[in-house]
Amino acid sequence: MKKIILIIVVIVVVVYAYNRCHNTSTPINGYVGTVESVEGNVLNLVSGIHVQLLGVESSTSVEMFLRNNFINKDVTLYADSHDMKQTIDDPYETLNVYVVENDKNTYCINRQVVMEYHDAYNPVETLDSVGWIEPSAPLVEKKDLALYMKQRTFLIITPHGGGTGFFINEDGLAVTNYHVLAPGEENKSVAVFYEDDPEDSGIYEDKKRNFKNIKFSSNLDELDITIVSVELENGEKVPYFDIAKQRPKQGDKVATYGNPKWLTASYSSGEISAFRSDPFNPNRNVQLVQYTMSTNGGNSGGPVCDIYGQIVAIHELGDKSAQNINYGIDAMQLREVLDALNLKYGGKY
Repeated sequence: MKKIILIIVVIVVVVYAYNRCHNTSTPINGYVGTVESVEGNVLNLVSGIHVQLLGVESSTSVEMFLRNNFINKDVTLYADSHDMKQTIDDPYETLNVYVVENDKNTYCINRQVVMEYHDAYNPVETLDSVGWIEPSAPLVEKKDLALYMKQRTFLIITPHGGGTGFFINEDGLAVTNYHVLAPGEENKSVAVFYEDDPEDSGIYEDKKRNFKNIKFSSNLDELDITIVSVELENGEKVPYFDIAKQRPKQGDKVATYGNPKWLTASYSSGEISAFRSDPFNPNRNVQLVQYTMSTNGGNSGGPVCDIYGQIVAIHELGDKSAQNINYGIDAMQLREVLDALNLKYGGKY
């Protein structure tokens, strides 16, 4: 009997010593893992760790958002600096932390969720002003979206016709289509601002501005985008649009502003129909937003906005064989170009 007790004691001591030597804690900050599955507001990593998003309440909508966007993505974990829990002591434990998607210059996943679903925000849990970037103020619907768009949009007159452009910063940085303003045409073309009066759609000589230089262009087989600087008068600043940080949803209300058939300063509204590749050119690497709006030649290059006045697409073309089938270049692709060029624009941060 004594021998059995002695053997048991030895085994316990050996196991204890082994655990003391091998179960060293791992710092939470900087821990990298891959998301395998999602349950509510919890990301389950391949390693076995369960990551509960700090500051985010669980819901079906939150779970679907996380599943659609972060499964199989590599992420890095960060603990709240006020939390006593700073290490991983059990390879299968649940951690309440901030999570950042690797190789993405964007907000932490916690914030991305509450930007999408404001009701999911739990401010009681979030103490760290560094690790947690609290959600920005809720977006507010523009009371007069047509006037808001008018102040930020302009007519483009070129040697071969007309189109539309819009501002994305106060210094005159603007966006339009390549097929509206191609490189080499900027010195022969002008931008014409609209009157602030919502009832005046006229065009006046004192509202004309020259183009300075084209910052980027991508032809019709690619993005069909031109990014150009408009030459402003001394000390002049212009109102500008913010570019949305995420796509709208199917069914969301949108609007465009432009110059269809030389009917200057025209507003039109509709809804998001779908997201597609180019139906006319399947080899083109572009993501198009389809929407129901009345557009014609002259609307090209114009802004497509959500109800908050954010750019969700650049209007490109309509299907002339059908009614209310129109396409714009996804604003997410515009953001990628602007970020690659390190240009300042509304909605960048």
